[in-house]
Amino acid sequence: MSRAQRRSWLLLLVVLALVLITGLALARPGGGHSYSGGSRSSGSSRSGGGGGGDGGFLVEILIYLVIENPAVGIPLIILIGIGMLVRAVIQRGMKSWSTTSTDVSKVQTHERESSAPRKRLEELRAVDAEFSVVLFEDFVYMMYQAVHRARALGTGPLAAYLDPALAAALPDPNLADVQGIVIGALRYEDFSGDSGGVRVELEIEANFVELLKTGQQHRFYVVDQLVLTRGAGAKSRPFARAHKLDCPNCGAPLESMRGSQCSYCRQEVGLGRFDWMIAELTNVTREPRGPLLTGDTPETGTELPTLADAAAPARFAQLQQRDPGLTWQSLTSRMAHVFGALQVAWSGRDPLQIRPYVSDNLFQTMLYWIDLYIASRCRNVTENARILRIDLANVTSDKHYDAITVRMFATSIDYTVGDDGKLLSGSRSRTRTYSEYWTWIRGTARRGQSRGDVSCPNCGAALRIGMAGTCEYCRVKVTSGEFDWVLSRIEQDDSYTG
Repeated sequence: MSRAQRRSWLLLLVVLALVLITGLALARPGGGHSYSGGSRSSGSSRSGGGGGGDGGFLVEILIYLVIENPAVGIPLIILIGIGMLVRAVIQRGMKSWSTTSTDVSKVQTHERESSAPRKRLEELRAVDAEFSVVLFEDFVYMMYQAVHRARALGTGPLAAYLDPALAAALPDPNLADVQGIVIGALRYEDFSGDSGGVRVELEIEANFVELLKTGQQHRFYVVDQLVLTRGAGAKSRPFARAHKLDCPNCGAPLESMRGSQCSYCRQEVGLGRFDWMIAELTNVTREPRGPLLTGDTPETGTELPTLADAAAPARFAQLQQRDPGLTWQSLTSRMAHVFGALQVAWSGRDPLQIRPYVSDNLFQTMLYWIDLYIASRCRNVTENARILRIDLANVTSDKHYDAITVRMFATSIDYTVGDDGKLLSGSRSRTRTYSEYWTWIRGTARRGQSRGDVSCPNCGAALRIGMAGTCEYCRVKVTSGEFDWVLSRIEQDDSYTG
C-alpha cells in the first residue's frame, strides 16, 4: 500500500471516528449534560450545550478524500448521505408527535417495566390518610440539607430525627459550615414496610460547599445513600407543620428538645416513634469539583419508550370527575406556557421569571445553576424551543396534592456563550431533540381550568412574584401548587423510575 493510500485510509478512519462521536448526538434524539458533569441538571429547564463547532473540519477531510482518493471518498459521501436521509425521516416523524388531542385516553402512553419503589410508597395512605409523597420529598430535601449543615454546626437540635449512631458519627471538627446544598437528583432505591415499621432507601446527587475553620472553601459533587425509617404507629404531621422541623409529637420548637426528649410534651420522640428518622447516611461518591458549564455529555434514554403507569388515564379521568373544569387541552396549554417562560428566563439568567411556575425545591436548584452561570460569566441559550409531544406517564392524588407526570419531548437550538459573545459549546444553528419527565402538582382543593396567563392566580393582579414565591400585591404564596399547576420535578430519561 502506497503512502498516499495509507494517508487516505487514515483520514477515512478519522472521518468515521468523527461521525461516530458527533453523529451519535446528531443521529438520535437528545443532548445535554448530567447533573454531575455539566450544566444540564435534573433541575434545569433545558441547559447544556452540544459539541463545539459545526463540522467544518469534517467537510474539509471529505473534500480531500473525494479529490485525492475518490474510491474512498465517494462511497463515504454516499454512506453519509444515506445516514442524513435516515436522520431526516426520523426527525420528520418526531415533528409529527405534537399532542393535540383533547381526550386523554388518546394521549400516548407506552408502558415499560418499573420497580417503582416511589409508587409503593404511596401505599402508606391506606394506613396514614395525611401521607403525601409531595410533602415527603419536601421533608427529605429539608432533612438532607439540615444533616449536612449539622456536620459543622452540631447534631444536637436534630437528635429527634437521627439515629443515635449517625448523630455521633456526623460531626467534623474541621468544618465551620456547609453551604449551597443543592439536590440535583433524588432516586428511590427501595421501599419496605411491615408490622415493625417502614424503611425507604434513597440515592441523592448533590453539590455543596464546605467552609473550613481555616477559611478555605471547597466545592463537592456527591452521591449519597439515605435510609429513612418510621415506626409502624407513626403518622404524618399535619399539613400546617409539613415544612418545618419541630417536635415530632407536639410541634414544639426544636429548642425545647433535650436530646430526643421534648420538654413540652415530655415524650421520648426519637427512633422514628412519631416521624421519619434518618437511620443511615452513606457517601458513595465524593468528588472535589463543581459542575462543568461548557462540557458536552450526550443524553441517554431518550430513545427508550415512555415509562407510564397503566392506570394513569383512568386516574386522570377520576381527576376530571372531581374537577370538570380540568381538561387535557387546558393542562397542556399551561405546560406549554410554563415551558416557554422557562426557556426565556433560563437563557436570560433571570430567576424572577422562573419563580412563579416552579416549586420551592426546584427553584433553588435552578437558582443554583443560574448563579453559577453568572459567576462564570457565561450563559446557556436555548432558541426556537418548542414542544414536540407530551406523553402522560403518571397521575397520583392524596389528601393535599394532585400530581401529574408527563414526558416532554422538545427541540431547540442549544449552546453556551461567554459574556463576551464567544461560543463556548454547542451550535448556533443545529437543533437538538430531547425528552424529560416533568411532574406537576396542584392542591386538591383547587378547581377549574388551568391558567396560562401572566396574572396572579390568587388576586388576578399582574404577575410579580418575589424570590420567596409570594405575590407582591396580595402577599399570598402562589408557588406551592395551591392555586395552579406548578412544576415540581424534572427528571432525566435514564433516571426516572416511575
